[in-house]
Amino acid sequence: MSHENTPVPEEQPWGPYEQLRPAQIEAIRSRTPLAYLPWGALEWHSYHNPIGLDGMLAHGLCKALARRTGGVVLPPVYIGTDTIKPYKGFGHTLEHSAETVRRLGREFLEQLADEGYRVIILITGHCGEGQTAALQAAADAFSKQHPETGVWMMPAFAPIQDVHPSNHAAFGETALQMLFDPRPVDLSLLPPERVLTLEKDGIWGDDPRPATAEAGAAMLALFVERALPRIQDLLTQHTP
Repeated sequence: MSHENTPVPEEQPWGPYEQLRPAQIEAIRSRTPLAYLPWGALEWHSYHNPIGLDGMLAHGLCKALARRTGGVVLPPVYIGTDTIKPYKGFGHTLEHSAETVRRLGREFLEQLADEGYRVIILITGHCGEGQTAALQAAADAFSKQHPETGVWMMPAFAPIQDVHPSNHAAFGETALQMLFDPRPVDLSLLPPERVLTLEKDGIWGDDPRPATAEAGAAMLALFVERALPRIQDLLTQHTP
């Protein structure tokens, strides 16, 4: 089947918040008052992945969505609770309290609303239960006070959970990292033969050794396809 006449969605005006001048921010916001807030943790992701994978992953997802919807993408917030450090003892990990995450999440939402954003999408790449609960509590408390602003707090793998489940340093996260930025990934550092485990390696989920950027691209396409309708609904509900 030929796809020559299939329309290609146009990239919408968007930008990385920290790199934009005030007039550029205002031009984007006047057209699409939508802000993406990526959230991560500084946490062990086995031998082959960077410590900041969660934030890099969330940032990449936010940018992919912003290209389709417009809006601004904030830099990743690297404040994580319920990390692998207290859970399994892995180092190179910074653990913060749930209260810190909840409070900071609420403050970011308040500040973005104060700046005129009517829809805020918070994507957390670190998906420990304590992390998602803290950020969801922040979103819920904010929404009660600001019903005029639409908020979606989304764990990174939630829209594709049935096909690509949440994982830690496993196939899914590794493939997306290889797509967004392969430079910090070195699969050769993984043991070549034995089974990889959470206890020994800090890996939970499918074997990351076959991961590729192409697999990450397929995950990203499905993620965007599934996440876009809800974001578009929020824009319809909360923008004039």
